[in-house]
This record gives sequence, structure tokens and C-alpha cells, in this order.
Amino acid sequence: MSRLLAILLAISCAFAAYHITVQRGFVNPYPVVCDLVAEKIFLEDEQVRKWKRTCHRRSRLVTPYSPKKLVIKDINNVLGLLNVSHLEVYDSSEVKSIWRGEALETGIESEFVDSELVIFKLHPKSPAAMQGLRKGDVIKSINGDQPNPWEAQTESGTYTIERGKETHTFDIKATNIIRSESVTFEKLKNNAAVIQIPSFRADFFKDEKIKELEIKLKDVRRLVVDLRGNVGGNFVAGLRFLSLIICTPEEVGRLIKPRFAKNNSAELPNDLRDEKQLEILDQHREVILKTFKQNECYRGDVRVLVDGKTSSVAELVAQALKEFRKAPLLGSPSRGQLLVGVWYPLSEVGPGVEISIPEALYLSQKKHRIEGNGVELDRVLYYNLSEMQAGIDSWVKKALD
Repeated sequence: MSRLLAILLAISCAFAAYHITVQRGFVNPYPVVCDLVAEKIFLEDEQVRKWKRTCHRRSRLVTPYSPKKLVIKDINNVLGLLNVSHLEVYDSSEVKSIWRGEALETGIESEFVDSELVIFKLHPKSPAAMQGLRKGDVIKSINGDQPNPWEAQTESGTYTIERGKETHTFDIKATNIIRSESVTFEKLKNNAAVIQIPSFRADFFKDEKIKELEIKLKDVRRLVVDLRGNVGGNFVAGLRFLSLIICTPEEVGRLIKPRFAKNNSAELPNDLRDEKQLEILDQHREVILKTFKQNECYRGDVRVLVDGKTSSVAELVAQALKEFRKAPLLGSPSRGQLLVGVWYPLSEVGPGVEISIPEALYLSQKKHRIEGNGVELDRVLYYNLSEMQAGIDSWVKKALD
């Protein structure tokens, strides 16, 4: 009996020591997040003060034993009260996905066309591509359930596919894929061309890449700039592309930090390095975004395609082409997310966890605010099912009609 009591006492002491250790090492991440966001975010003081009080009240619910995923989810719910983009806490795996282009995916990108979910893009060497799925295939079900674009992009399991009059099943397992995307240029008949820009990554618009585009554009008379699915990227990369089409240096808009103490401004230099752009932004209330002098310039007709995924720098580019080249913006309403988010580590939540905080908003040259509004769309387009199944891009076709 005494031996049993001794064992129970030892267990109790170990348990107590564990709890004391956990509590002593615990740092509540909420106050850190509340104070950092309140200090950095671009919003007006009164709105931020009210939110900060709510945020600190919420922090009382966190304990040393709160699961990290639950804490991140709850913090993001509180951040959502401010109703702005680029304000979110990311776990280490999400940070890796964002910065390295890695994600647990099937490689399928799809859209609903006449109530059918149609594959319009397959990433090379992705699980779906390796299993034999094709552009234009109709996804009838995933694991026996009604499919949607998000599940088609991320869900493992059995895919029922309709291809013409035939029905096929494929077993697909989502894996970590690296999107090896690049800018593509396709010449069409009658001196027309389509340039598809998946993102404004800096390495897509280095000097040698710009020279290649200059050469390709020489014989083009009608150009479709395809920004569908483009979630943005590097500001200078966007300005370099615009410089190929806006033929003189022009101020296309400004990044503004309303809460910055000094009333100063600077022009963003022609430097693709993110750290240089952040340095300029960090030191000035307003950053002027101006296109650069270009040896060669495209002067033909321009049309721009956007969709619900088009956001950030891609929206800046689309709106600038509308304002300076009178390019019609075609497709569906863009995402309406154009703020400058600065990343900060949150070691208080866990290793590799980071938060993005929007510190500046964007106004175009004609004072159009994209955040919350999107670009000024000229015409809504719809996909045609039979054309998509035949591998014909309905939107590109309509843009050139």
C-alpha cells in the first residue's frame, strides 16, 4: 500500500512540476498581436482603438494549454473584424506554401461553366496531370460527392470525369507541388497575341525577360493581357510590365500610409529587390509608383482579362492599363485586395508562425481605390461549355471578337 502511495505521490509531483514549467514558459500571444497590429496597420486611430480593446478582452480566454491551431484560428477571427485584406496569421506550413510556391494540391484549376465543373488548367507534373486528366475534362464527382473548385484543387480521392461521351475514374492523391509557372506568350492569327501572367514574381521580369517580351511584341497589333488567377507579387515587376505598354514614364498611382508621422514621399526605384521596396515604404508616408523609360514600346490595341482571383499588383496593372491605354477590362469582378502587407514573426505562437499586417493602401492616378472595390470592369464574360470541352478559351475568343 505504501509503495502505491509513493508511486501516486511521485506522479502527482511530476504532474505539478510539468504544469508549473508550462505556466512559467507561457507567453500569451494575443497582447503581442493586438499591440503590433494597432501600431502598424494603416487604418484610422479611432477604429483601431476600438478593435484593440476587443482584441485584449479576447486574450483572457487563452491558456497555456490552448492548441496552437485553435489560437491561430481565433486570432484570425478577431483580425477579421477589421475587414481588410493582407491581415492574417499564418502557420509555418502556410508560410512555406506562400514563399516557396509549395502546396498540398492535385494540380487542378477549374471553374463552373453551365453548372458543370470544367478543368481549365493542369499544373505540369502534378498528381492530376500524371494520372492523365486533361484540360476540358468535366469533374462529375469527387469521392462520390458534388465537386467544387477548391476541393478539386486540394482533395485526394476518386474523381469521376466526363470526357466527351465517355466517363472515367481516376484515383488522385494531393501532394506537395511546386508551381513552376512562367509568363507565356502565344501568337494568334491576324497579328494577335495572348500574354498570360500567372503572377508578378520578380524573376519573371528581370532585364533579359523584358527584352524577350519587347522582341515578341514587335509584330503584334492586338494584345490580350491575361491576368486571371494572378494574385499579385512584386510592385516593380508590375511597373516593368506596364512600361512595355505605357510608352512614357507615368505616375500610375501611390501607396499611402495614413498613420505615418512624417509627411514625405519618394518614387519607387527600378529595383526588383523586395527589401529595397520595403525600405522605401518604411521611410515614407507616400510612395509614388511610376513606369520606367523603355527603349521599345507596344502601341497596339490592348484588352485585359481579370477574374475573382485577380488581386493586388495584378489589379494595379489592370487599372493602369484602363486609365492610360483605355484598355477594356473584361471577365468577372476582381478580388479588390490591394494593400501592402508587411510580414512579422510571431514566435509567441510557435516556430515559423508569421503575421501579415497591411500598412499602406493604394490609390490609382485617377484616385480609384482598389481595396474593397476591385478594378473598374467594363464587361462581364461567361465561359461556353462546349468551347471549354474542346480546349477553346471562351474569354480569349470574346476578347478578340
